[in-house]
Amino acid sequence: MKLKRMLEYRRLLRTTQPRRYVNLFRTIYQRRCRRIIEIGTWNAVHAEQMILTAGARHPIESVVYCGFDLFEELTDEQFKLEFSKRPPNYQEVLHRLQRTGADIRLVRGNTRETLPRSGELLRGADFVFIDGGHSIETIAGDWSAVRQAMGPQTTVIFDDYYPGAGPELAGLGCQHLIDGLDRSEYSVELLEPTDAFEQPWGVLRVQMARVMLSRSS
Repeated sequence: MKLKRMLEYRRLLRTTQPRRYVNLFRTIYQRRCRRIIEIGTWNAVHAEQMILTAGARHPIESVVYCGFDLFEELTDEQFKLEFSKRPPNYQEVLHRLQRTGADIRLVRGNTRETLPRSGELLRGADFVFIDGGHSIETIAGDWSAVRQAMGPQTTVIFDDYYPGAGPELAGLGCQHLIDGLDRSEYSVELLEPTDAFEQPWGVLRVQMARVMLSRSS
């Protein structure tokens, strides 16, 4: 079974689209991450892939995944404000992820409320993927809860860093937060590849950013 997951990991590196998502799998595999937090579970495709990648390094029953999302509670207003995609319902996602054999925990609700109450879950994580709401305010709120729980072994990856963002993306993305982090406190790396998508107003470019505590902090 472990060999099967190893082959699946290698296949993911070759075939994953959009390409920037290979950074999730490489980080989990190379850093031997086992306790995964995802803020923005959506349809659980990447969640399942991250879990199985961790299972290439650890017994799958020892892998812990905790996902935060609104699920069916997403309103039309939030959908527009957060530049979001509509997620499946809670039970559908739970059933899909439980089939992996990992320890699955899903938290439903607005992360401005659920994350501050989830300090114990966050403190136990060695990998955190922040990909929930896309507004600057929501990303900052998610980061505020995560950074308070970070330890020396915690790796945080942000999606939705928009290099060269123009007025069309005003109020969206993590680039202002990432660019403003104190480099004496955090180790920050912008990850390749960068994905590019044609939009009516031009080209949308999207990267991921990796953040860890600086060794000197």
